[in-house]
Amino acid sequence: MIKHEISNIIKDSIAAEMGIACGDFLLSINGEEVKDILDYRFRIQEECLLVEIEKQNSGEIWELDIEKDPDEDMGIEFKQSLMSPAKRCGNKCVFCFVDQQPKGLRQSLYIKDDDPRLSFLLGSYVTLTNLSEEEVKRLAGFHLSPLRISVHTADLDLREKMMGTSAARNLFDALNIFNQSGIEMHFQIVLCKGLNDGTQLDYTIEKLMELKPGAKSLAVVPAGLTRHREGLFPLEPFTKEDARAVITQVQKWQKGSSFVFLSDEWYIMAGMNLPSYKHYRNFHQLDNGVGVMRLFEYRFVKRLAMNTPCRFKLASIFCLKKKCRPQANIGIVTGKAACNFMKSIAVRFMNKYPNVNITVYEIENEFFGSTVTVSGLLTGQDILKQLRDKLDKTHVIFLPDNVFRSGIKEKVMLDGTTWRELEQGLGVKVKIGSTNGAKFYRQLKAAQQLI
Repeated sequence: MIKHEISNIIKDSIAAEMGIACGDFLLSINGEEVKDILDYRFRIQEECLLVEIEKQNSGEIWELDIEKDPDEDMGIEFKQSLMSPAKRCGNKCVFCFVDQQPKGLRQSLYIKDDDPRLSFLLGSYVTLTNLSEEEVKRLAGFHLSPLRISVHTADLDLREKMMGTSAARNLFDALNIFNQSGIEMHFQIVLCKGLNDGTQLDYTIEKLMELKPGAKSLAVVPAGLTRHREGLFPLEPFTKEDARAVITQVQKWQKGSSFVFLSDEWYIMAGMNLPSYKHYRNFHQLDNGVGVMRLFEYRFVKRLAMNTPCRFKLASIFCLKKKCRPQANIGIVTGKAACNFMKSIAVRFMNKYPNVNITVYEIENEFFGSTVTVSGLLTGQDILKQLRDKLDKTHVIFLPDNVFRSGIKEKVMLDGTTWRELEQGLGVKVKIGSTNGAKFYRQLKAAQQLI
């Protein structure tokens, strides 16, 4: 019998109320073994459950009758056994970012995941190329949504060429099965200059829009190109003029539709204003960088407006006290893409809090190359090299949380630089800035009040 060790029980959950504990084992649900995490998620959607648990210490077998709402979670988290073995990517995509990394990084950075379970649970995008027809039908049978799918192109000959495998031709067979099963699908296109752009992009958008009602959204993102592309497929970066052309092309499809969206990078590259907050509707494509800046700005400004420092008769007294505070010198570290945006955020905060001086530091990505401009791919060595000896009067600096990966003992950056090493090397306190605008506002306010 397969049994899965429980690693955590959520406080005040059904599992906690039933006396299930960390270290216990899940044996079955409604008399059926649980094969993997998708099987588990599917089975707990029932209102009436008979859950079989083996207690860790005594070895006793508990049979628990549970009544719950269909969408109510049990509150059980499992060790990796319920996800193993993870499906690996067997593609050889011409734009693969993993292949563009230098040697000598942590081994985990070279692993290519392509597991549909991660798509359901974590929002990862999968290509479907490593799934048989039987596996596709099994996934469809779970009726779990949403599923996020890397399409890139609807031209199957071109998809095979771009992804380096004939298995890429299964795309619409799988999508039609998911659509018929009522699964909500969100798509992405990694756009490569001279390959899947132009008329190919129009064709792909048109074909995906036909997959209603399952097709919910499509993100178009530019291929990320590093300086480590020796021996790889020749790809050219998009220019400012290219970006403007892509925006104009996609805008035609956006008229009367809320299906296709462009990542923020396109507008930055083109030197154009981002669309309005309302343009992004439900922000389905945040993981693809679609609407990230507008959502951050909206939350930041809303929180800023809620905290007016000077009010009523105490206004003048409050302001006098505020002027007596020492000036707080705060630094914000970011990549080239978000630099001007973060400067506008800093100005808004400083206008409200005159005792705060915020400097936004733009870091050139020498590690991956100047064509990589997003903050999430900054490295510690570039930050240390470019900021050392520039922070004498700075009290604290903020780094975006996506530059850190979870380490065993502490946060680690892509190149292995730790949070502690950054603080020691820069000689200043380093804080992780939230990607939630409201939370970041509170972080800035807390920082200036403590100085």
